[in-house]
Amino acid sequence: MTISHIKQLFIGLSLAFLCACSPDNQDATSTTWPTFGHDVSNNKFSSLTYIDTSNVSRLQEIWRYGDTTEGGGIYFNPVMMDNRVIGLMPSNHLVALDAGTGKLLWKFVPDSSIISNWSKGLTYHPGNPDRIFLISGGTLYAINAENGTVIGGFGNNGRVDFYEGLEVPDSMRANVPVSSNAPGVVYNDLFIVGCKVPDELPSTPGDIRAFNINTGKLEWVFHVIPKPGEFGAETWNTNARTRNGGANCWAGMALDEKRGIVFIPTASPSFDFYGADRPGQNLFANCLLALNAKTGKHIWHFQTTHHDLWDRDNGSPPNLVTIKRNGKEIDAVALVTKMGYLFMFNRETGESLFGVNEVPVDTLSSMPGEKPWPTQPIPVNPPFARQGYKEKFFGRSSEWIKEEISKNKYKTGIYEPPSMEGSILLPTAHGGSNWGGAAVNPETNRLFVNSTDIPMILKLTDLKKIRADNQLNPEILYRTYCSNCHGADKKGTGVGPDLTGRVKKYKNTQMASILQKGAAPMPSFGFLSPEQIASIVAYVKDTVKQQSFETANIPQNNEPYGFNGYSFYLDPQGHHAIAPPFGTMTAIDLNTGNIVWQVPLGEDPQFKKMGIPNSGMFNRGGGIATASGLIFIGATGDNMLRAFDQKTGKVLWEYQLPGMASSIPSTYAVGNKQYVVVSVNGEQKNNFKGGYIAFATP
Repeated sequence: MTISHIKQLFIGLSLAFLCACSPDNQDATSTTWPTFGHDVSNNKFSSLTYIDTSNVSRLQEIWRYGDTTEGGGIYFNPVMMDNRVIGLMPSNHLVALDAGTGKLLWKFVPDSSIISNWSKGLTYHPGNPDRIFLISGGTLYAINAENGTVIGGFGNNGRVDFYEGLEVPDSMRANVPVSSNAPGVVYNDLFIVGCKVPDELPSTPGDIRAFNINTGKLEWVFHVIPKPGEFGAETWNTNARTRNGGANCWAGMALDEKRGIVFIPTASPSFDFYGADRPGQNLFANCLLALNAKTGKHIWHFQTTHHDLWDRDNGSPPNLVTIKRNGKEIDAVALVTKMGYLFMFNRETGESLFGVNEVPVDTLSSMPGEKPWPTQPIPVNPPFARQGYKEKFFGRSSEWIKEEISKNKYKTGIYEPPSMEGSILLPTAHGGSNWGGAAVNPETNRLFVNSTDIPMILKLTDLKKIRADNQLNPEILYRTYCSNCHGADKKGTGVGPDLTGRVKKYKNTQMASILQKGAAPMPSFGFLSPEQIASIVAYVKDTVKQQSFETANIPQNNEPYGFNGYSFYLDPQGHHAIAPPFGTMTAIDLNTGNIVWQVPLGEDPQFKKMGIPNSGMFNRGGGIATASGLIFIGATGDNMLRAFDQKTGKVLWEYQLPGMASSIPSTYAVGNKQYVVVSVNGEQKNNFKGGYIAFATP
């Protein structure tokens, strides 16, 4: 038995003893938040009950720790172990804070100057010493959790090249950025992890890999785009691994430690919206994969979207649950999706525990060479998001919408093939459940999931024409490609961050590189010419008169077709062209699949002024559940942190944050006091550069 195993055994025995002696019979394992999503089940559940429905209204801010420099957004689910809250800052610095006071204990600064902090969390593993696995700037780090220093015996002085095991030539690395948005899981001595790869071409297959936790050695690789002769290869062209990419895991994983099975949701192939060069179902893109955690061997899979043309990544981490069916308990894995579907499978066999129908869909595409798949899987249990852009959803702009659809010949179905004429999608790439995923209370077998219910207009574009036109008007370019997410005033929306402060720290070449490569969740605009990108940079930095067309030395995207960006469909007043609610919180009975309740999530101040309360809002983030019957969630563009009653969906408490909490909160206890902590995006108007805020009762 290794020292690491002995320490883990000691920790387990100590926690068992503490559990028996702890006040109020609190489960001592839940006084901490030991890893992303609380544990490898990803249920985001805490058995703490110090804060309950009777006293949650007394919650108040206890401490906050903010960044000192402008950075990107912050999406991080903080970890709490050994009285330390550990989180990633907008500046990409990893910090450890005193859990009771928020005082800085240590700081780790990654080597890379790349701001790659679109990370949802880290992997914390008890050992000798306790260690943190963090991916930043193309490097996998092993960090000592006690003092924030790298662990020298891991890889090359605590570092492993995160391209290890991926088939990306050295000459292509500058054009194919690879990092990770979600933490991996540890099984025995293996760190199993996915990666984030470009959605646009050039890209690379987002293979699943396992590294030795002590040495950093690559132990196994699972090919998400199979090699010739491997199972699933027949669902692609023969050169798919060199021509295409994607099918990666950026959502997060769940691990059944007893069975040794790791459950992995995968994303769409690259390029997302045009697939003439990848005919077939495209396994293992858009799948829930069950792999042998020890060897990486395929056990079973289920594909949630065949031949994806709509960017319907499985962006939510799966949940490990146990349901009751015909008097028996069944260990299951649940997956919520962008389509607003809840799928659930037997963990061992992959058998669907709710009925799923392969439904015929439209295959008539106007795009050259495109061959949409003729059916798509739709579960029989009720969806938690509106399905299809139907007249009954149009609301106050109904007549204008009907005229627009008729005039532009927009398609409005769920699986209409993308075209240059345009489709109005509902749900969308930002819709249904996204990276926040679902929380589960295993004591009641209820699942709680937040969803966005806003239509998006999707148009494919002829990139050859855009490049040939070479439009250089800075304001037109910004409004066309950037304002939908970052706002016409550059001060951000619920979708994209405020640009007015943070751009000052970037050089022109850095900003040009971000536009050309993309910076998740922002797509690449590499199809624009270097001059067009320089015009956007100049407009954002208010240096149009001094524009020098200085750009990064990155090859232009020469693909034939692109898309118009993630553009929400708006009415003439600039509001979402659909009736409220724009965002919801839903409780689902896992034993039956039925919806117990659904309520609006968030409140748009514009609609409130118009006398339309409870509008719901675009939301990006997730919630957690507690044994005391509460759900804590930020996620909304109104910058509120809320506590919901699990039984009714009633809001019991809310707090105005200085920025949007595009993240998952955590909860833990120090002594007999329970805390709730959440990461918050920076917002210049509130003089807050992003960081962490903790709450407790007096």
